[in-house]
Amino acid sequence: MNKVFRFNNSSSDVNFCLGHRQRLKKKFSLSPKSFLDYEILEMLLFGIFSRKDTRTIAKNLIQKFGTLKAVVFAQEQEIKKIPGLGESTAVFFKLLKETFARLSLQPLKEEPIIASNIHVIEYYRNILSLEKKEQFRIMFINNKNKLIAEEQLQQGTIDQTPIYPREVVQEALDHGASAIILVHNHPSGSPYPSKEDIIVTKNLNSVVQRINLKLLDHIIIAENSSYSFAEHNLL
Repeated sequence: MNKVFRFNNSSSDVNFCLGHRQRLKKKFSLSPKSFLDYEILEMLLFGIFSRKDTRTIAKNLIQKFGTLKAVVFAQEQEIKKIPGLGESTAVFFKLLKETFARLSLQPLKEEPIIASNIHVIEYYRNILSLEKKEQFRIMFINNKNKLIAEEQLQQGTIDQTPIYPREVVQEALDHGASAIILVHNHPSGSPYPSKEDIIVTKNLNSVVQRINLKLLDHIIIAENSSYSFAEHNLL
């Protein structure tokens, strides 16, 4: 059952909140590493709730979702359903998620991309491991093994995402890619490929080879693990 967030708006409560925020900001500036997750979240919410007790909100969110990462990566619908929160909070977390994804992707643009690259796997585990629906994503790589672009091509249901070879090929040609890496997540928690995953990957690999496009890897991301087709010699 969702907690109900109740806020008091008396002048004394407002003054207390303002004083608490100033103390918290000073504490953070002196020792950010000492902050607990709920305190980080509490400060992040200052911009959403200018005159409300964000400490209680932050603690309740951590209690509901389990971790700071799970709060930030929660589905918009889940955030909007919580009494006292709404569109602004959901959009704020979506912005944080997108910012995190772009910052995480930047190092991959500065190094050669290879099959089973640990940094590639780490990037996708960060952005996909908590997703509730399957996503099909693709990395486009040039002839110098540098990342050109990364895109989500499809989003499916909780256990299935359609993959269309023609769309993959067209996107690769549009980006001028020489190689690609496919990635999709398994919300079920198991990183192992299904029979359909294996068949679709083999068929796609056969198609892209006809236009001299290399399929470097197909990576499956689960909540706590991953699976590389290249590592298991399935390409």
